[in-house]
Amino acid sequence: MNNAQRRIGVLLPPGNVAVEREFGRYAPESVAVSYNRMSRPVSKSTKSSLLSMIPSLERAAVDLAQVHPEVILFACTSGSFLEGRGKEDEIARRITSYTGIPAITTSVAVTAALDVLGIRRAFMITPYPDDINEEEVEFLAHYGVEVPAYDSFRCEVTELTAAVPSEEVTAMALRHRREIAECDGLFISCTQLLTMDQIDRLERELDVPVVTSNQATLWAALTFLKVPTEGLAAGRLFSSARAVRPGVGTPA
Repeated sequence: MNNAQRRIGVLLPPGNVAVEREFGRYAPESVAVSYNRMSRPVSKSTKSSLLSMIPSLERAAVDLAQVHPEVILFACTSGSFLEGRGKEDEIARRITSYTGIPAITTSVAVTAALDVLGIRRAFMITPYPDDINEEEVEFLAHYGVEVPAYDSFRCEVTELTAAVPSEEVTAMALRHRREIAECDGLFISCTQLLTMDQIDRLERELDVPVVTSNQATLWAALTFLKVPTEGLAAGRLFSSARAVRPGVGTPA
């Protein structure tokens, strides 16, 4: 055994416990994933709390760079779109400026995934309070994706998001069959929300493609590395071979 593996680096909010579980299950054995956490004084689901991680970005990224990943992921959906429309790749640019390593944010990965699957109208499910939900609707609209309707668990703190079983996410989606049928696909937001084990079931039962934050983020990294994603059993997205260019919210 040795450490000569392809490697992805992941920056996480301090309380996130879902990314490691889902990446650990779905990342290919040929790819190692290393993690580091940013600082955040409180875990409230508010704009100010989410953006409070940014001052710790440089230290966390520089420390993570010491494991020599080929790409670094900023694995927080809302934390990467709340700085303003059109700035969703700014955090990735900062990471690269600190480390010299290509970087991709979850919000950029999501827009690329929606584009690859041809989703222009999406029903959205999130764990966020409604002020964050409305910010996300505007973010998606900026990239040409209409959200005609959404539902949410409206968790006030990230610990409550972590406590939502993936089966409850599926139950919420199935309650909205009619609205989802009128859309091109379903988008489930937040890297703290467990979802990936439900994607294949949802795509079968709803007959539309499904994009989730963790699925899109992992897909973006693997396609950038040109690692095959077919057969990873987490939705139609992994059958797409087009890569995501770091720092740019469109497929290559």
